[in-house]
Amino acid sequence: MKNIALLTVLIVSFNLANAQDKRFNLGAEIRPRLLLDDGYKTPKLVSENPLAYITQRTRLNARFQKGSLTTYISVQDVRFWGGDNHYKTLHQAWFILKPTRTVSVKTGRQLFQYDDQRILSSRNWNDYQVSYDAVLFQFNDTINELDIALTWNSETSKSPVFPDEKFRVFNFIRYERQLCNFHFSAIALLTGNTINDTTEHIHMRGTYGLNLNYKNNGFKIRSSVYYQNDLNNYGENVNAYCFSVFAKQNVFKQKASIGVGIDYLSGNDETNVNHDFQQTNHRFDILYGRRHSWYGYMDYFSSTPEQGLQDYMIKTEYTPVKNLTLQADYHHFLLAENIFNSEDQTVKMNRNLGHEFDITLKWEIIKEASFQAGYSFYLTTNSLKEIHNEELRFPQFAYIMITVKPVLFD
Repeated sequence: MKNIALLTVLIVSFNLANAQDKRFNLGAEIRPRLLLDDGYKTPKLVSENPLAYITQRTRLNARFQKGSLTTYISVQDVRFWGGDNHYKTLHQAWFILKPTRTVSVKTGRQLFQYDDQRILSSRNWNDYQVSYDAVLFQFNDTINELDIALTWNSETSKSPVFPDEKFRVFNFIRYERQLCNFHFSAIALLTGNTINDTTEHIHMRGTYGLNLNYKNNGFKIRSSVYYQNDLNNYGENVNAYCFSVFAKQNVFKQKASIGVGIDYLSGNDETNVNHDFQQTNHRFDILYGRRHSWYGYMDYFSSTPEQGLQDYMIKTEYTPVKNLTLQADYHHFLLAENIFNSEDQTVKMNRNLGHEFDITLKWEIIKEASFQAGYSFYLTTNSLKEIHNEELRFPQFAYIMITVKPVLFD
């Protein structure tokens, strides 16, 4: 219903903006509010703890007046930060204040896209994308860039408990610098989940990453490494890592390119009998990072296997004419660590998970409209079938997608 009302406002706005002899106004309101509740509305018991939560009200208002007729439409969204699914309803609603030339503060529901988007991404392939409720402090002096994001998620003003599958805390600090042909960045994230749906205790985890890119005369190489550990005694121990290297060279007078690379995400080794190893989670969590564009368009590994993942890839592109691009990718997937054969617990299963081929065509028809089509297929292995515990059909899928982004009123 909200989406229908919003669409109505936009359509009416577009038509009325071109009418004669009228007064028209289209406005908005974004109002985030932090509340520290230690007795708001009703006194708390001695056994109760204070609550902190953030709410946000977002409005889109349209007013039209012509002669004796006046109309007004206001669409409203009210939410707790973190109180809904990151993929649904309100996509973005934020404002930026810039107190100085180099400092800005961005507040509200927004997108985060950094570096290789391994752990922070908008994930554009899915229909909803991922957006974040946060305050983002930014410093930029043309050479150095520093971003600090702070969040505190809640579902209600009545209880401090929070779903354990969602992040109660999702904070980060990131530094970036460009130096000649090199681009360097470092990021540290603090994420926290409650142990379960009935406790206030938050398991804090740290994720730390370095990215280094180099570009020169049609040659590009990007590299990244990340490490995760637990920061308190709640929940399971964590000791995991991930690294990635990808190099690409332009050929055929810059009309084509070929790239090779490897992604490695650590996992749990079922065959390692060391007690400390078994009591620690070694599976790297890519948080809200990209899946579709990194681990194959079939999306078989959107959720990383418990044993981790190795991905050896070859990516090619060819642009025969302007605005038309053909892409062909190959992936060879393997488990990063060992797992026993399900039928014989003394035999290690083969780590080979199979081969994926992705073919894509992209055509920018006009500035406001683009066309994309793709076909992917997967060559399975006995190990992949054993993980799924069933006989598999020949995996393949195809799609056609048209994206139109007109500017309705400027």
